[in-house]
This record gives sequence, C-alpha cells and structure tokens, in this order.
Amino acid sequence: MAEMMVNPPNKPLKLAMIGMRGLPADLPKAGGGERETEAKSIRLSERGHQVTVYCRWHYNRHPVSPYHGIRLVSLPSIPTKNLDTISHTFLATLHALANNRVDVICYHGMGNALFLPLVRLGRKKSVVYMDGLDWERPKWGRLARMALKIAAQWAFRLSDAVYVDNQASQKVFKSLFGYEPEVITLAADLWDHPGANQLPQYGLQPEKYILFVGLLKPDKGVHHLIQAYRDVETAMPLVIVGDSTDEPEYKKYLYDMADKRVRFLGFVYGQAARQLFANACIYVQPSIMEGNSPSLMSAMACGRCTVVSGIEQNLETIGDTGIAFKPGDASHLHLILSDLIHNPEKIASLGRQARSRIEQVYNWDVVVDQLERLYKRVSSA
Repeated sequence: MAEMMVNPPNKPLKLAMIGMRGLPADLPKAGGGERETEAKSIRLSERGHQVTVYCRWHYNRHPVSPYHGIRLVSLPSIPTKNLDTISHTFLATLHALANNRVDVICYHGMGNALFLPLVRLGRKKSVVYMDGLDWERPKWGRLARMALKIAAQWAFRLSDAVYVDNQASQKVFKSLFGYEPEVITLAADLWDHPGANQLPQYGLQPEKYILFVGLLKPDKGVHHLIQAYRDVETAMPLVIVGDSTDEPEYKKYLYDMADKRVRFLGFVYGQAARQLFANACIYVQPSIMEGNSPSLMSAMACGRCTVVSGIEQNLETIGDTGIAFKPGDASHLHLILSDLIHNPEKIASLGRQARSRIEQVYNWDVVVDQLERLYKRVSSA
C-alpha cells in the first residue's frame, strides 16, 4: 500500500556505499572495486540520488567533497590484511546509522555482511554485492574463511537484497545457501582512442606488448602468466600494471621469477592507463578467481584481443570473443600466446569482436538502470 512505503517511487534516494577503499578511483592502491564504485556512484548522483561513499584514511584521508556530486566521508581503519576492511566497515556503518542520512546501506563485499545485525537494529535497508566466493581466496587463513562463510549466510538471511555480477556465481550461491541472488553485471566505458604519446616513458610501442592490469595477489594468477611468458620466443615485453597492497611475499616471488622482458609498472592511472589498454597487442586475464573483471572489460572496450583463464566468470564475460586457457595451466597459456603473436589477423578480429560485445552487453546505463530499480524496490518495501 502506498501509505506504507518508505520512499515514493520517484523520490531521490539516500545511498551509503561501504566496503571499498574509497574515491577517487585514480589514487594509489585503487583496484577494480574502486573503479566500478566510482562509475556507479557518479551515474546515480547524476540521476539525482544522494550518494555517500566511505573512504579509508590510508587511501584518502582528506577527500575533496563533493566529488562529481558524491559525498565522501573518510574514517580510520586498522590497516592490516585481516582488519582493514572489517574495522572500517564497522565505523562506516555506525556513522551511517548515527547520522540517519541514508535510505539504503550498500555493502561491497561479502565480509561486510557481518554488520547486518547493526543495520537491522538501526531499522535501515541494506543491499549486499558479492563478486565471488571470497573464502576461497588464497590469502585468507582458516578463521577468516569461517567468518566469510558466516557473512555470506547472513547476507542472504538479514539483508533486503543480494546481487552478484555474473551468472556462474549466482548458481554457486544458490546451490550453497538455497537463495538465488540477482545478477547485475559491471560494465565498461567505450573510449575514443587516447593516442600513444605516453608510451615512450615506459619504453613501449603500440601493438608491441602483452598486458595485464590488476592487483598483485595470488588469486589473480599472475605467476601463471609469467611462467607461460618466459618460454614464449618474442621480444614483445610483458607489461604488468598494478601492485601489491598486502602480499609482499607474493610480489617478491613474481619479481624473482620474471625475466628481463617483464616490465612491472606499478599503479598507473588516468590517460597513461587508457593508453596502455588501448595500445596493447594482447590482454591476458590469468585469474584463479574472478568476478566480472573491470580490467578485462576495459581491454575489451578498447578492442583488444583477450586471453583468459577458463574459469566460468571469465568465460561468461568474453563470450565467444576471446581465447581461454585451462585454469592454472601455464603450458597451455604458453601455446596460445606463442600462436597468437604470429597471427595478427586473428588478434585484430578478436579485438573487434570484444569491443562489439561490450557495446551490446556491458553498458553502464543499463547497469545503473538495474541498480536504481533494485534500490528503489528495497527502500519502498
């Protein structure tokens, strides 16, 4: 009944985004979560909604707010691998409830669902976005994995809605918990070609390097990529963009196994990052675990030939527009790369198909339409 609705259907919503490091998404330590949060939040703000994004002190302690119409609030955390997210989410949840400036608390990440009892006590609505089975990530110990499984159960039982960004994860969660989350994918912006004037600072030439972009952590599978690449007979460098935020031993392992053709560029943002995507010959996504990868979709949007680990989430993203290797099989990846670098026509054809798939399937306006409907439905229930 209309009189029971929390918000009329067309009233702007007050949304709190909690769980990511913060905004802007071009600061050191930013990853896919920050980029997709920025893309969603800017578009929701442009539609008139009041969006608050919570930032961590070590990421952006003194944010300029508003940022593209988004309110940024920075709060402390305990900046360790196990406590950074959970400590910040606890404070952000209390802040959102105490200020009473929110219709829906939007949690990014499974572990944040541990605070849903507080949200229920505060009589607020909640939505949880989960991008995969977080407890399977190699970095977590036994206690952390147990906590993540509990958080997933609470997400389905205590939140007002749960969504994932791919159908493979939807099926897995339904089989494990008996609840079917909604699917709202991520998307990618279609850029005009940004040129190549910033490549020389990295010693690179257009169409003459292989690219990976992402955090250097075990579940991204970068070790499989380097192992495969070492045996490829080519002068074409392997460019690795990204860094480690909490896995120094793994980062050292990657540096030790790489030969002199591998270029570790660290974090790269803005126009330089766009040029690295747009001018790559081949983009490789070797993930052991993945959701709907923003980096992979950015490469596809730039018309790049993509090679991915054949896990279901990656296969769902590329459709029939890329090439998959057996997950964890560096020898198979080596064969694919060795074949591709001598087949420029195939590279160009797959790149065109990849861009077309982004145009047709992964559109930000469609994604935000779905999110807006979800948030309105939840707030009005």
